[in-house]
Amino acid sequence: MDVTRRGLLLAAKGLAVLVMICLVRYADSFVLIFSLNQVGIVPSFIALLVLLSGIGAILGLSRGNRWGFIPLYFFIPAVTMFFNYSLIPYLPQLVTPEFRSIVIFFLNSSVLLFSVLLLLKMMDSDVIFSIEKY
Repeated sequence: MDVTRRGLLLAAKGLAVLVMICLVRYADSFVLIFSLNQVGIVPSFIALLVLLSGIGAILGLSRGNRWGFIPLYFFIPAVTMFFNYSLIPYLPQLVTPEFRSIVIFFLNSSVLLFSVLLLLKMMDSDVIFSIEKY
């Protein structure tokens, strides 16, 4: 395995670790949402989709499979829009509360952009054009 491919797999595993940290850090929120006292089906249904997409992203990305990016691309915007959770832990707490949502948006957007670029790089490494052979 060459160095570039190993680096790409390590970056994918790093994304899986970020998702795992986010799910573990906010596990009490998911427990509260799934409690029997919760009124309404929509919050529980959305939370279930977010939880399953996070688990799917962890399983796929930790093995270095490209299909792991599909649930990740649902997980990051859903966690940002519906729950206002940060994938990068504790960094938003360094900002005043009135700007915390904006910081979470930009942090999660940067992780999403990184994951898109990583997937493009992983896909590009599998393609060999005839021009590059010479």
